[in-house]
Amino acid sequence: MMWLLASLVAIGLVWYFFRTSNALPVLMFHKVDTERQDALTVSVSQFEQQLQWLRAHRYHTITIEHLIKAVEEQKPLPARSVLITFDDAYVNNLTHALPVLQALGMNAVLFVPTAFIGQCNQWDGCTEPLMTVEQLRQVLPTFELALHSHQHLNYKHLNTIEIQTDLARNTAAFDALELPYVRAFAYPYGGRPKDATINQGMKTALNKSGIRLAFRIGNRLNRFPVNDRFELQRLDIRGTDSIARFARKVRFGKLF
Repeated sequence: MMWLLASLVAIGLVWYFFRTSNALPVLMFHKVDTERQDALTVSVSQFEQQLQWLRAHRYHTITIEHLIKAVEEQKPLPARSVLITFDDAYVNNLTHALPVLQALGMNAVLFVPTAFIGQCNQWDGCTEPLMTVEQLRQVLPTFELALHSHQHLNYKHLNTIEIQTDLARNTAAFDALELPYVRAFAYPYGGRPKDATINQGMKTALNKSGIRLAFRIGNRLNRFPVNDRFELQRLDIRGTDSIARFARKVRFGKLF
């Protein structure tokens, strides 16, 4: 009986591997620190190890523009594509993440809550400084800049008008600061309205704002063709992850 169970598990894993082998992992990071590792922070050495693992296993980073084209043309990306994303524009992304990405010839996306440029993460007790406009220019072109709401609001708790207003302020701030950005959006906290009418109103607002892709969390890989371009999923990469757990996330995403 045990051999039958083992065989079924093996078959299931092989099936799942082939099902996800051409799916896109989108990695979600927040902070990088010289030593600290926690739910929102990877250490520099850990980040280097993770990117080295990607390189050793023949993964290659893509840009949002590559992904937009693949989604809109309903064509899969090349095998072992990966998109690296960072939320909130912490100064440590400039000082610690950028050099590692540049050394390995990789690129990433930085989702920016524009109301707090040059300030601190007020939604989390003002514990970390955020990049200034000049610092955001310094991370280009290794990082693409993209949208993370204007005031780091959880859209799960907003109505349609509030969402429309925040989106408009988010894009207007980028335009006023003359910062180059891509029309992609990451929901703060991964939150979207549960009410179907408000959720549809949000997607209409995203579309009218010219936003071409939006990212939740979800922790699953993205398979093509994409069913909903405003529901792309990201993998939550934590400083508490071992390299084995990181590898499992990249290869398979959330199993259940």
